[in-house]
Amino acid sequence: MRTSEEMMSLIMEKAMSDERIRAVTMEGSRASANATHDEYCDFDICYYVEDIREFTKDKSWISYFGEILIMQCPCDDYDDPYDYEGHDRFNYLIQFKDGNRIDLSLIDVRNIEGELENDEPRVILLNKDNFETLIPVENEEAFYLDEPSEKEYFHACNEFRWLCVYISKGLCRRQIYYAKYLYDVLVMKMFMKMLNWKIGVDHDFNVTTGAFSKYLKRFLSSEEMERFHGIFPDGTYEDIWEKLYRMYDYFAENEAYVGEALGFPYDVKESAEVRTFLKEREKMFRASK
Repeated sequence: MRTSEEMMSLIMEKAMSDERIRAVTMEGSRASANATHDEYCDFDICYYVEDIREFTKDKSWISYFGEILIMQCPCDDYDDPYDYEGHDRFNYLIQFKDGNRIDLSLIDVRNIEGELENDEPRVILLNKDNFETLIPVENEEAFYLDEPSEKEYFHACNEFRWLCVYISKGLCRRQIYYAKYLYDVLVMKMFMKMLNWKIGVDHDFNVTTGAFSKYLKRFLSSEEMERFHGIFPDGTYEDIWEKLYRMYDYFAENEAYVGEALGFPYDVKESAEVRTFLKEREKMFRASK
């Protein structure tokens, strides 16, 4: 696997030798002091180019960076194709066979004014034309947890319990994927909102748990992390029932904690009644075996 120094040398050599590339910035974890820095870190690089069409129509130049395992161009989706005659931003997501990865963004310099609104952590690596719109950003405020409004808090609480009822229906019908999808995707989205708000309350909403809450263990005790691990079910109906109650009770505690801290009313009655309803549904599930 090539070292970070070797990869950065490739990235910069290409930019320095190609007059069409006028500036280079680095974002993502490598531009953030508080991010995890290891061999799995992507290189989030942006090339600011004179005419983006010269870098999008022919993609063979990307092989300069190494032997490609797999690549995506998310801007050119099958149901939303990219206009290769235009000058909009373009992205190459490149996983190399040696384990390195570059997420390479291309921005046409005619659109560089839009970078004034970019407030994510960023390092300026090259600025051949001294573009004033390219400024380094050191703080992580753009990624800080957002404090919820009372309406958003209420919606998360209500949606969580509403979807739990759907899970119970899927379990009673023994529709495994239906129940698992509701649990793993839809209900967990509400659960993670509440858990992140709890962390936000504890830290005055001046922290980030990262993309998909990947830095949770920085903010939860070992006991809390063990409890968090314990809410994920396997593929059996019985285990989903058990973990559903664990998650439900964990959510209720965080709901009360966040509501009290932010001065929001939380519906203790609804929470209790829905849990009782789930228990009744479980009895129906077991009786139907």
